[in-house]
Amino acid sequence: MRLTCRSCSIRSRALCRALPEATLDQINRLARRRRVPAGRALFNEDEANNVVATVLAGVAKVSVSLADGRTQVVGLHFPSDFIGRPFAAPVAPLAEAATDVELCFFDRPRFEALLVEHKGLEEVFVRQVTAELDAAREWMLLLGHKTAEERMASLILQCLTRLEPSDCVAHVPATEVRIELPLSRTEIAQFLGLTIETVSRMLKRLSTVGVIAIESGRGIRVRDRAGLERRAEAGKV
Repeated sequence: MRLTCRSCSIRSRALCRALPEATLDQINRLARRRRVPAGRALFNEDEANNVVATVLAGVAKVSVSLADGRTQVVGLHFPSDFIGRPFAAPVAPLAEAATDVELCFFDRPRFEALLVEHKGLEEVFVRQVTAELDAAREWMLLLGHKTAEERMASLILQCLTRLEPSDCVAHVPATEVRIELPLSRTEIAQFLGLTIETVSRMLKRLSTVGVIAIESGRGIRVRDRAGLERRAEAGKV
């Protein structure tokens, strides 16, 4: 069954919540949906600077590459997040699916026309851009001043806040939450500015003190959210 704007599970959080009900059928005709397997680029080369998108499900990552081949993960996009640069000069960082991703996307000129036509959408877009700038400043603080443990705890908290809890493990106590980290340990190291070995040590440390439990694959069970929050702000306590 084809997803429509009226049945979209993230509409109340996404930019399109600002659009009037009367426009939904029109918007639904303009929008395109796509599923992208983990590890694949979200857009082909022709699309990269000519489309904008909202993440419907899964997690996308944005990376930049240096001349010597090193890659830095510079951002994560969770469900309801917007990807693209309306009215801005073309820039094409690599946007990939960190997990299996579902997208709702528009041709950029059509989306720009929507922003001009619907002031409510423009206001929500400006607020979201401002929130992203604030988040970028927080991440600069994390990379510049936080300890390795604080960085790891901060990433887990970000995922815990933005991802839907997994209920795939029936025996997890009601006071605990299980999530799947969207990044491999190599990608986490790139994102946090750490080595892979340090990422592994920090996960083990957080597990040893009882704030998380490490499960198979990328599974993390958060056992003490308050303790994790303290460690995200103050390192070893």
